[in-house]
Amino acid sequence: MKEKMLNFIKPALNVIITVSIATAGFQLGNMYGSSKKEEVKDSNPYAHAFSPKEISIAVNESNELIMIERATGKYIVYSDTIGQTIFGMYANRIRQEVNAGK
Repeated sequence: MKEKMLNFIKPALNVIITVSIATAGFQLGNMYGSSKKEEVKDSNPYAHAFSPKEISIAVNESNELIMIERATGKYIVYSDTIGQTIFGMYANRIRQEVNAGK
């Protein structure tokens, strides 16, 4: 009788231990993944599209584009090629508006 009980309990215990380890591993992985998503969401400066009322744009002497959030004063500096491209787009738009008014 004792042998029958041991033969039944050993495999059942192995299954319980395996399922417990798998569940704990899944939960840890899920917690790690959700914490990484929150970090990325908070640290991504490109996650929010700003309106012209929310930001000021400037180009410094190195032709780098600087986008300054008016409410907080936080800023993002973009490379010189991006600054030149955006400045060129603004200049073209202003030129088109002036030419349309003539």
